[in-house]
Amino acid sequence: MKTLYLSLVVFVIAIVSAAGQAKKATTDPLTGLPVIPAVLDNQPDKMPNAQVCKSKMQGDFYLLSSIMSPEKAIKMDAAAAWYASNLSGFTKVKGYESGRSQIAFYNADRTIVIFLTGQSGAQGENTGAYSVAYQRYQPGLSEKTIVGMTQGKMVCN
Repeated sequence: MKTLYLSLVVFVIAIVSAAGQAKKATTDPLTGLPVIPAVLDNQPDKMPNAQVCKSKMQGDFYLLSSIMSPEKAIKMDAAAAWYASNLSGFTKVKGYESGRSQIAFYNADRTIVIFLTGQSGAQGENTGAYSVAYQRYQPGLSEKTIVGMTQGKMVCN
């Protein structure tokens, strides 16, 4: 009986510990900006550092929970509204590329860009939100470059 009780206590401690470790991120570590509650994992995937036009890019990538449970998917319109209400002073642009809606939010100096990507669907369809990427650029990108990125075009100027 003591063995059963001890096993039960260890099991409960393990479950409580696992639940505490599974907290979802509330802010992105790269930018310090809020992360939508629909993220799937508690830590972002680091994107490889890259050169975009004349800017150096660092990024964090998050999958959204809608890929695991489509019936509970947050729709692109709702995700975009969440970001619009949580990113003061950011500008929003929309595009469509590779069969997916793309929405970008960028700050005034265009050094921080958040890209929200939808699940596959027709242009204009309010699909589930698939992923979000938080990116930092030094120096900032041009507005044309950001708009082009939402349309699958690289416009450097």
